[in-house]
Amino acid sequence: MLDYFFPEDDETNDTVAHKRIRQLVEEPIDTEDDKPFSREEIESVIKQFDPKKAPGEDGLTSEIILQVFRSYPTFLTAAYNKRLKDDRFPK
Repeated sequence: MLDYFFPEDDETNDTVAHKRIRQLVEEPIDTEDDKPFSREEIESVIKQFDPKKAPGEDGLTSEIILQVFRSYPTFLTAAYNKRLKDDRFPK
């Protein structure tokens, strides 16, 4: 089933449309809308996480993320802003 939903990514079989999509994905997004996140913004979003949801592949629960933010708000804010600046958010 994994092979069906997640086939190998083989560039040799790309159509013109696929090649264009690859090119667009590689170009960094640079818009004026990319303003740094504030500490308050991040805290507000983290507090909205559903504590009853199972953790993702990383094993982090919403409670863990909230506790890390409360302990290291400057670090977590800087980490999110670095990801924003580098255009490196996970898909």
